[in-house]
Amino acid sequence: MKSSYKLSIFDFKLIKDIYETQSFSEAAKLNNISQPAVSKRVKEISNNLCEVFLRKNKKIALTNKGKEIYHFANQTLLAYNDLLDKLTSDFEQTIVLGSDISYLKTFLSTIQKNLPEHHKLSVQTYSNSRSIFEALLNDQIDLGIMSGSYTQKGVLKIQLRADKLTIVGQKELIEAFDNGQETLFLLYHMTSSYHNFLKEFIKINQLPTQHHLSIDNLSLIEHEVLSGTGITIVSQDIADRMLTNDNIVISSQKFRDVFIKTYAIIKMDNTYYQDLIPIIQKLKK
Repeated sequence: MKSSYKLSIFDFKLIKDIYETQSFSEAAKLNNISQPAVSKRVKEISNNLCEVFLRKNKKIALTNKGKEIYHFANQTLLAYNDLLDKLTSDFEQTIVLGSDISYLKTFLSTIQKNLPEHHKLSVQTYSNSRSIFEALLNDQIDLGIMSGSYTQKGVLKIQLRADKLTIVGQKELIEAFDNGQETLFLLYHMTSSYHNFLKEFIKINQLPTQHHLSIDNLSLIEHEVLSGTGITIVSQDIADRMLTNDNIVISSQKFRDVFIKTYAIIKMDNTYYQDLIPIIQKLKK
């Protein structure tokens, strides 16, 4: 009658270790169990399946069936360990990036391209720098990209770039503005440091903003400028993106410079700190 007794991966390793160390006690140490437990397991195999070992000249030898089990155990354990290695190497760790949509358009591609092997990226969007900074402090994100001046001990803050503000729009609208004609301004309005920089730029350059449309989404502003709804004030990185359209130009007027500084932030005790530092360096302009 065919036995229903089954050998496990543990049994294969135990048999292999006993034979190769020539010791039940050494096999017990390798498998973190007691010597009596090893002896009991070998006896169960012997009683329910077949004899594996025999004593020969004070050495532990294999029976004929024991040799078959030993050779199969070697092959099985090799395949098993290869599978574990593959599963371990394929396991992806997730890095969470937090920023607003505008900065994500500028930096996301570079971050994704430079991720360490077996890491993947998850993105969280926020409307202002305070929210990004708080998300970092609360361990909701691993890396933040923002323009705010927030700082705290234990948070590394690296400046990536400093972009001056400029005025852009469709060619005919910019020409009208430069000639002193009333032109609709599409102004970004949000409780954020970006909006504060815009207010400073408008103030020191004494820009007329009576005829304006307030919008709380930079992506929508970009879309409306490209559509010819009006002109806008944006940082150079956003302007560069819009200038890929041949019909979009920069105002020829001379303005007093206001710079928006963009920072990468990361907690120094973050799990991915060493992985993220080389990526941050690649983001710097």
